[in-house]
Amino acid sequence: TSNTLSGVAIKTGADPTLRRNHIHDNKQAGVYIHDNGRGTLEDNDVTSNTLSGVVITTGADPTLRRNHIHDNKQAGVDVYDNGLGTLEDNDITSNTLSGVHIGIGANPTLRHNQIHGNKQVGVYIYDNGRGTLEDNDITSNTLSGVAIKTGGDPTLRRNQIHDNKQAGVQVYDNGRGTIEDNDLTGNARGPWDIAKDCQGNVTRARNKE
Repeated sequence: TSNTLSGVAIKTGADPTLRRNHIHDNKQAGVYIHDNGRGTLEDNDVTSNTLSGVVITTGADPTLRRNHIHDNKQAGVDVYDNGLGTLEDNDITSNTLSGVHIGIGANPTLRHNQIHGNKQVGVYIYDNGRGTLEDNDITSNTLSGVAIKTGGDPTLRRNQIHDNKQAGVQVYDNGRGTIEDNDLTGNARGPWDIAKDCQGNVTRARNKE
């Protein structure tokens, strides 16, 4: 707690296991994983950090399970610059920006996460970010459930994307994506907000609208 930089930093192939820690009120990220760092983070409480709760960048590839990542001053989880990572069964809520950022060539896998009540988008994919999102519950975020722009090209399957204050899925500014078998009901501005010039970039199939 209350460290000048991040609470935990993992880099250059380091591969620790962190379980049941309370990582909070640090002046940068809660957990900063970079330069091909790995690590297994399970059942931690990551909250109230000045930057994002967890940052994954420059080839880092950690596994995050059952963490509560909430009330951080930027995103809950920020994956960029070719970061990877597997996120399963995490509760990502009430962060000042989006629940999860995926950008600049990042390609994480998100399964069975609860991404809800964040102050911007649930999952924001930009600048050629990719990502595979399967069986997540993305709900009650202040903007759209999922927003895709500037070459972002994720795959979304079997997610529950509902009760967001704007659209279920928003695609604009050369966004792309494959969006199949999702439940997009109950969003304030409807299931879709896809810019005309992005219509041909998005593959949609069997979504519940």
